[in-house]
Amino acid sequence: MRFLLRRSDGESVSLMPVLVAVFLVLLAALGTWTVVSAKSGTRSAGGDRKAQKTYASLPTMTFTLGGSDARLVDIRVLLEIEPTGDPNPAMPFVPRIADQMADRLRQIEPGQLNGAEGANLIKSTVASVMKREAQAIRVREVLLERMVVR
Repeated sequence: MRFLLRRSDGESVSLMPVLVAVFLVLLAALGTWTVVSAKSGTRSAGGDRKAQKTYASLPTMTFTLGGSDARLVDIRVLLEIEPTGDPNPAMPFVPRIADQMADRLRQIEPGQLNGAEGANLIKSTVASVMKREAQAIRVREVLLERMVVR
């Protein structure tokens, strides 16, 4: 299909560049509208989610690591939990959490705590202990406030 326009002098001119330009302008307008609507939807959903974040802090705990040399690790954990009426619902479970963490960390070598993998190992250990010992608390995320190996 050819889109041609004939001038008064008989010369034919193609309308294809004009049609492509109109199509690109419409496509750009559609993209802009999509971005604007997505941002406004994200703000309302993100704002509601941020308002619902609740944190529970565990006290600083010191544990002995496994291995040939006696190394200690100090850990302070902040838990993002489901909203509850209690300001720190994890406090009644702290002795049981500390006991289970001590057992689990005795199986970890100090070399395993190097870098980001070490932080992820501690986070997953805390998450599994919380799931087992404090089933009433639904933990969304484990945040390490402090982790010092000495």
